[in-house]
Amino acid sequence: MSISTEVKRKLWASSGGYCGKPDCHRDLFPFFESSEITNIEELAHIIGQSENGPRGDNELPINQRDEFDNIILLCPTCHSTVDKNPHLFPDDTIKQWKKNHMESIKNLFHVPKFNSREEARKYLRPIFAENKMIFDKYGPHSENARNKQMETELMWGKFAIQKLLPNNRIIESAIEQNQDLLQNNEFGLFIEFKLHREGFEYNKISGDVNSAVPTFPIGLENIFQ
Repeated sequence: MSISTEVKRKLWASSGGYCGKPDCHRDLFPFFESSEITNIEELAHIIGQSENGPRGDNELPINQRDEFDNIILLCPTCHSTVDKNPHLFPDDTIKQWKKNHMESIKNLFHVPKFNSREEARKYLRPIFAENKMIFDKYGPHSENARNKQMETELMWGKFAIQKLLPNNRIIESAIEQNQDLLQNNEFGLFIEFKLHREGFEYNKISGDVNSAVPTFPIGLENIFQ
């Protein structure tokens, strides 16, 4: 058994890239960057992957223990702590951590309902500006990428996960919440962006880069103009 790419992607997205232990919440990007979190051993099973594992004496079938509901993203320190002390951290406790953490991340992307296109445009403007700045400075076609390829790729990966992915989710949520303000020609643009957001997120989280992912749709930054 192994944790599928789809489950890993969903785990990262639902956790926001932060440790799920409530008194920790460390940024997990440095651990992925340094390859400390690269495989099944660093994705924490709530109920042990085997019957002899931490909290493993459970009715949950072995073939379901690598599924999303039984995995939580933890930093290596917290993962070690909860697995070495299963009597202090029962499965119900860890499940509640995960539920609370996911709710907190979900609330980050809650956006208001606007009364006008101008209000929606003002809300999105700084988010689009931050994304553009990151792309222009560290993106694959930037001057830095041509002159300092390795260093720029590292920064691009870091900012893509820490900034672009959450920003893209906020953009999608804001447009979705206020789609009654869209003009007819903007609906198609929004659908293009949703496809781009999903594909870009998949590439950055799974590491299985698919060149068929749509690029950021030209003109989206002017939506609600």
